[in-house]
Amino acid sequence: MDMKVNKRQGQFLNDTINQWQQQQLIDTQQAQQLRHSYDVISFDWKLLAVYSFWVAIACFILSVILLIADDYLIALISRIINTPASVLAFISAMIAAGLFYFGVKRRQRYPQKAVSNEAVFFFGVLITAVTSVFLSHTMMALHWRESIFILLPTIIYLIVGIQLRSVLVWLFALIGIGLWVLTETSYLAQNHYLFWGMNIPLRFTVFGALIISASIALKHHPRLLFLQEATLFMGLMYFFNALWMLTIFGNYDSLSAWSHIKQIELWGWSVAMLLLTLTAIYYGIKNNNPLIRAFGIIFLLLCLYSRYFEFFWGTLHKAVFFAILALSFWIIGSRAEKIWQLGNKN
Repeated sequence: MDMKVNKRQGQFLNDTINQWQQQQLIDTQQAQQLRHSYDVISFDWKLLAVYSFWVAIACFILSVILLIADDYLIALISRIINTPASVLAFISAMIAAGLFYFGVKRRQRYPQKAVSNEAVFFFGVLITAVTSVFLSHTMMALHWRESIFILLPTIIYLIVGIQLRSVLVWLFALIGIGLWVLTETSYLAQNHYLFWGMNIPLRFTVFGALIISASIALKHHPRLLFLQEATLFMGLMYFFNALWMLTIFGNYDSLSAWSHIKQIELWGWSVAMLLLTLTAIYYGIKNNNPLIRAFGIIFLLLCLYSRYFEFFWGTLHKAVFFAILALSFWIIGSRAEKIWQLGNKN
C-alpha cells in the first residue's frame, strides 16, 4: 500500500528525491520507484476527523447543558435527584467502565479509527468525573475535602491511561494532577496565597518542572515510552504558563500587596524567563526537539510583548505604539519566511 502524504510532505519528498538524483545517489529508475511509493492527498482528512470529533463532543456537552435548562427537564431531574447519591455513583461508574470496555473492543476491531476510538475514551473520562461528583454527595464522603474528589478520578485516569495505552486519558490524568495540586495546597495553606512560601504561579512552576522530569524518566521505560511526549507537553505547558504569570504577579502573598508595586520591580522574573526560554530554544535546536523549541520561541515572544505592553502602553503615543508593534511582527514574519525558504532549498 502506498504511503499517504499531504501536499507539503509530498513537495518535501519530491525535492529530496530530485536532490538525491542530481547528486547521483540514486538513478532514474530508483527515483521513479520512490516517487510511486507515496500518494499526495489533496485534503487532510485526518485533521478534519479530529476536529469533527472534538466539535461533536463539544456539541454533545452543550446539548446536555441546554436540555438541563429546560423547565420540564429540571422538574424531571429534581425527581431523579431523589435517588440516593450512592446509587447514582454506582450507575455512572458502571457506565464509565462500559465506555472504556467498549472503546477497547472497538479499537481491537477498528484499529485504524484512532480518532473515534479516543473519542469513546473521552466519554469514559467524562462519566468518571460525574461519578466523583455523585460520590461527593454520599453520606460516606460528606466530610471529605474537595481535593479527594479530584484525586480519585485522577488515579483512575492514570491507571486506565497506562493499561489502555490511551494518550488522551493520560492527558486528563495530568490535568487532574494539576487540579489536585491546586486544591490540596490551597487547603493546606488555609486559603492563604502562600504555601511553603510559594504563591500559585510559583507552585505550578515547580510542578511543571517535576512533570518535565517525569517525562525524561519515561524514556527509560519502554512500556511507558508512548506517554513521554504527552507528558513533556503538559510539563512545558504548566511550567512556562506559570513562569509567565510570575513575570506579571511575582511571588506576592496577596493581590493587595501586588497592587502596590511597580511592574519594574518584577524584572528578576522576566530575566529568568528570558534565560529559560532561550535555553529551551537552544536545547530544542541542538537536540532536534521541535516541541521544546516551539515552547521556547512562543513564550520568549510572549514575555517580550508582555513587557512591551507593560512599560510602553501608557508612555508612548498609541500611533507610535502600534507602529512599533507592526514593525516587529513584520520583521518576525520576514525572518520566519526566510528560514522557511532556506529549509525548502536544503
